[in-house]
Amino acid sequence: MTGKYLKWSLTVWISFSMIFFLTSCTGSIKKNKKERSMGSTSEILVVVQNEQQWENNIGKVIRQYLAQEQYGLNQPEPIFKLAHIQKKSFSELFQKHRNILIVNIDKSAKKPKIESYTDHWAKPQEVITITAPSAMEFVKTFRDNAETFIQKYRLTERERILSVYRPSCPNPVTQAVQKSFKLNMVIPKDYYVAKTDTNFMWIRKETNTFSQGLLIFEDPYIDTAQFSLASIIARTNRFQKLYVPGASEGSYMSIDQEFVPPKARVVKDFATDYAVEVRGLWKVEGDFMGGPFLSVTFVDPRTNHIVTIMGYVYYPAKDKRDMLRQLEAIIYSTKLAK
Repeated sequence: MTGKYLKWSLTVWISFSMIFFLTSCTGSIKKNKKERSMGSTSEILVVVQNEQQWENNIGKVIRQYLAQEQYGLNQPEPIFKLAHIQKKSFSELFQKHRNILIVNIDKSAKKPKIESYTDHWAKPQEVITITAPSAMEFVKTFRDNAETFIQKYRLTERERILSVYRPSCPNPVTQAVQKSFKLNMVIPKDYYVAKTDTNFMWIRKETNTFSQGLLIFEDPYIDTAQFSLASIIARTNRFQKLYVPGASEGSYMSIDQEFVPPKARVVKDFATDYAVEVRGLWKVEGDFMGGPFLSVTFVDPRTNHIVTIMGYVYYPAKDKRDMLRQLEAIIYSTKLAK
C-alpha cells in the first residue's frame, strides 16, 4: 500500500502547480501566485503571424492608435511604445510581458472576434487577441474598438505602478490626505506635504533633476456648470495663484491655454460614477517654468463639494510621459474613505 501511495503521490506532485493555477481552494491549500509581469513602462508587445502583417495595414492601424502622440506633453511622445515579434518566437518568456496584443488572421473565421484576458500568464497583465477572417476585417475591428484597447492597457499600467507604491502606504502623506479630505490614495513615501490650508493641499516630490506634485482642492458644489472645462480651469487657476508661487517674486502657477489648449473628457472608472479628466500644460506666470498636467474633478457626495486632484511634472527638456503616468496612477487610486 505504501509503494502504491508514493507512486500516486509523485503523479499528483507533477501536476500540483497546474491544479493551483486552475482552481481556487480553501483550507490548507492556497491559490498559486502568478509571476510578476515584465516589460518596460508603457510598452505593448504585438504578436504577428508574419512580418508582412506588421508592415501592411494591420501594423499601420495598430501604430496609428496605440502609438499616437500623448496629448498634453511638451515634447512629442507616443501613448505606448510598441515592440513586435512573430508568433513562432512567442515563447513562454514573452508570454510574461505586461501588455500583449495578438494578431490572428484566420480565413476560416466567420466573423471578427475579440478576446481579452486579465492576468492570463502573469500579473498584472492584459492580453488582447483579435481574430479576423482578413486583414481588412482586422483593421475595421481594431478601429472600432481602439479606445477600449487603450483604456485596458492604461489600467494595466496603473496597476503595475500602484503595486510598487502600495507597500509604502499608509504614510504621513496619505494620512494627511485622509484627515483633510476623507480620501484614500496610494501615494509613495518619497512625497511630502508642502502646504495645506482649508480646502487645499500641495504635495510634492523633489529631486535634483525633476519635480512631481499633486494639488488637491475643493469648493462647494452648486451645479453641473462647474464641470465645464472653463470652470475647472478658472477654479484651478484661482487656487494655484493663491497657493503655488513661482521662483521669482510675484510669479505663480497657472494653466496654459495657448500653446497646448487643455482638453477634457468624461471618465467613469473613478471613485465616483462621474468625473472629468483634463490634460494640458501648466506654466508659471512671470517665469519660464512649465510642464504637463493631468487633473480629475468630481463631486464628493458626503460633503457636496466639487473636488479636483491635479498632478504635474517639471522635467526640463526630458521625456515626461511615464512620470505623468505615475501621477495618473496615484490620482486614479483615489477612493472615498469610509
